[in-house]
Order: sequence, then C-alpha cells, then structure tokens
Amino acid sequence: MNRFSKFFSLALVIGTLSSVQAKIIHVSDEEAYNEALKNNQQLIVEFSADWCSVCNNIKQPFEEIANEDEFGSVTFMQVDVDKLDSVSKQNGVVGVPTFVYLEKGDKKVEEIGVQNLPAFKDHLRDNLRKTFQVAKNAPVDIVMGNRSKTMADITSQDVAVDKDAPAKESNFFSRFINAIIAFFMFIIEKIREFFVTIVNAIKGFFGK
Repeated sequence: MNRFSKFFSLALVIGTLSSVQAKIIHVSDEEAYNEALKNNQQLIVEFSADWCSVCNNIKQPFEEIANEDEFGSVTFMQVDVDKLDSVSKQNGVVGVPTFVYLEKGDKKVEEIGVQNLPAFKDHLRDNLRKTFQVAKNAPVDIVMGNRSKTMADITSQDVAVDKDAPAKESNFFSRFINAIIAFFMFIIEKIREFFVTIVNAIKGFFGK
C-alpha cells in the first residue's frame, strides 16, 4: 500500500509539473516557429540561451505568468538562439534575453534584457496588458482619488500617452543602451565559458 501511495504521489507531482509548463511552446526548428506564428494571434517570444544566467533566473517567473488566467489568450514561446540562429536573425536579436511581442504575425514591441529581476513579473504583466490590451480580463478595480477605474481604463490611457509622446528618441536610446548591456553580458559569458573550457582541458590533461 505504501508503494502504491508513493507511486501515486510521484505521478501527481509529475503531472503538476507538466501542467505548469504546458502553456509555453519550446520550438526546435524554423518550421515549428512559423507554424506557431501563423496559428497564434497574440504571441510573446523569449529568445534565450542555456549559458545566460539572467535567462535561467527568469525561467520560473516567465512560466508562472504564462499560466495566469488573465493571459489565457496569449501564447508564450521560448527560442534558444544557439539552436535556432535563423529565427534569431530573422527577428534581429542581438542579445539575450530578448522579448518580442507579436500580434497576427506583426512585431509590436521588442525588449532587450531585464533591468530589474525582482520586479520582472510585474513588468512583464504590465507589458502584456499594454501590448495586447488583455487587462479587460482582470477583475481588480483600482481606486484613484474619488473615481474607481478598471485596469482596462488605466491601460488604455497608458497606451494613448505612449502614442502621443513628443519624443521617440528616449525609447530608441533606452533600447540602444539595453542592446549594449546585453551585448557585453553575452561577451562576458562567452569569455567565462572559454576559461572554464581551458581549465577543464588542463585538468583533463593532468588527470585531475
């Protein structure tokens, strides 16, 4: 009976873990990527790499957001830049992680890097709400002054402000800085990998 209980518990845990990751598509080839692009109206793609420490740190928060009911209409996808170089080049990816928001196949927003790891989930939620206008599904009301506003009202105002912003240079400058930071992070990781490989080779040569 104890064996059966343990087996049942293990199966339950495995089933739970599978359901947690079920909403994220991991594409392995360009054909699968294009198929997902065609069949999903609202799509967020995270371009990442196994060697990227930031990518590994945000893996769980990204999965948790993907499974929130509010974003049920959005498809979440992860692409490994080392395995799908052609797709990365197609999207102009210069650093990881890079987040590309697509609607009906058209790129709406691109964001490079993560500026604040502790606030990543809140930042991702806000971007999803603004980009795909899914905030109307959120049940929470926010009270501001004497007036109660739904999340959808606030989001629509935020979008209007972004469109009427007088200077786009600040957005370009911010993306440029993020690209530089991501590029240097990429170089540092590659240098670290190189030295680790050299050290391991030396250890192997001396039989340590």
